[in-house]
Amino acid sequence: MSFLKDLAETLSAIFSDTPSSPSSLNHPQQNSGDRTMDGVATGNERTAYKLKGYFELAKEEIAKAVRAEEWGLAGEAIAHYHNAQKILAEGISTPVPSYIASSEHEKVKSYREKISKWQSQVSDRLQTLSRRAGGTPSVKV
Repeated sequence: MSFLKDLAETLSAIFSDTPSSPSSLNHPQQNSGDRTMDGVATGNERTAYKLKGYFELAKEEIAKAVRAEEWGLAGEAIAHYHNAQKILAEGISTPVPSYIASSEHEKVKSYREKISKWQSQVSDRLQTLSRRAGGTPSVKV
């Protein structure tokens, strides 16, 4: 039974990134400084991952829009482009912490540039499709 307990403590320590010694389990406050440092690192990485997620999600919507265009479904394509535009706008408005590491700052900068470029392209495509459909573009970024 103690083997299972030790295994559970070890796995818990691995997933929580804290030492698995019995003293650390009895006194979790001891490691609060370590967790704060981990939290900062995680916060730095989280911003880049979040931007990447927005970018990837928008790419999926754009791919759906392009397929809809290829199938001659202009209304559906416009809806997907609008969704992509909303996703990109939300991504670009994601706040960046002031304490971000330089390597993460480069990732954030890269994703922001990509998002901005794709926002412009989606906006242009929406205007083109709206003109073809005889309407006026309803959303502008």
